[in-house]
Amino acid sequence: MQLRAVVGIIAQRVRLSSRFNLFAFFGAFPYHTEIMRPFDLVILDLDGTILDPYKRATISPGVQAAIADVQAAGVPLTIGTGRTLDYLRHQLPGNVELKYPAVTTQGAVIGDPRTGRVLMEEYLPLDAARALAEWVDNATFMAGFYFLDDDGTTHAYRNRIGATREEEELLHHLLGYPFSYCEKFAPLLAAEDAHPPLKVMTFEDPIKSGRDLLVEMGQRFTPGLSIIRTHIWLVEATAPGVDKGSALRKLCAILGVDPKRVLAIGDSENDIPMMAAAGFAVAMGNATEHVKAVADWIAPTIDEDGAAVALRRWVLDEATGQ
Repeated sequence: MQLRAVVGIIAQRVRLSSRFNLFAFFGAFPYHTEIMRPFDLVILDLDGTILDPYKRATISPGVQAAIADVQAAGVPLTIGTGRTLDYLRHQLPGNVELKYPAVTTQGAVIGDPRTGRVLMEEYLPLDAARALAEWVDNATFMAGFYFLDDDGTTHAYRNRIGATREEEELLHHLLGYPFSYCEKFAPLLAAEDAHPPLKVMTFEDPIKSGRDLLVEMGQRFTPGLSIIRTHIWLVEATAPGVDKGSALRKLCAILGVDPKRVLAIGDSENDIPMMAAAGFAVAMGNATEHVKAVADWIAPTIDEDGAAVALRRWVLDEATGQ
């Protein structure tokens, strides 16, 4: 099939960013070479899969080596994360070179980690975002609103500062940085032509507070928004139908990859849509029981370099003893 015909099909199936040029993209990524390989795409979650979910720490040498070996074998590898594209470009701790487009911002953005080019973006409906902002402004918990600037970078606003240096370091790790402080979110969305956020993240320890924001937000804002728990302390909101799974399917359409030829590795509830969309799903040993239930194979824990074990067994066909 001619490239122009392929581009036309993709443009019909995927809502692409106005910043994205499909012809330039296909010239930059050699996805359609005839290479015999076990999978046509590998997608890895970050937190709880290859990153410590509670503190900033470098990706382990074993995982870094496995990723490099998968890439050297000619298998495309990317990331599916709730973190932003800017994080992948500038803050990912470890010597990992990402050469292919990534699913970021909880599925709201697909972008090129090498250049920062946004390929696809999905925003909260403005009315729903305003209702969520009003609700958050009248609450006591911490939250962050994430907006995409005109240059393709993500700008985060946060309504609280950590009470201690240690808590602020934790918030930097979980909610991201840099950020702008704003006491209230509603004014950010007050203008008639206000730009809606890509996602909203709430931070609350349900054990200490006795409240479950996943339940509260689900009751108030679904089906108008997608609400999902991404960490024991984090609940996030995206546009309806937007999650890592929907974004993976769109990425596959962009790349011309059959989702059945994708291997996905994850550990948390927000990874379930991504794992369900992939042909082969691996759950980390530290994953929740819900995640393990949808997996085709369960890897060792993150502390045991489970992602590396899975990559070597299922992608590189190496004997791992697991």
